[in-house]
Amino acid sequence: MQSHLNDIHGAGAEVLAISVDPVEASQQLAADLKLAYVLLSDPELKVIDAYGVRHPGGGGGKDIARPATFILDRDGVVRWRDLTENYRVRVRPERILEELAKIP
Repeated sequence: MQSHLNDIHGAGAEVLAISVDPVEASQQLAADLKLAYVLLSDPELKVIDAYGVRHPGGGGGKDIARPATFILDRDGVVRWRDLTENYRVRVRPERILEELAKIP
């Protein structure tokens, strides 16, 4: 995502990532990777559950979020999503840009 961030912003979108990791861990990861987008922390899995992406036991016995990408419009309506069971498989930024172009 980082390498396509300007294109995503140019399409009028923002990138946010969310995980069960504590705030400090997310901040450290963002700093280490020099990410220019926000990593959010959801250790109680409230947002993760709201979007139905909890992966029970997926983090070495700990519940985590399964890999997922959502595009929400300005009203918070999910316009597109990509879900996978394999954490190694992520949606390509080019696909996200294609889907963003479909939103009026």
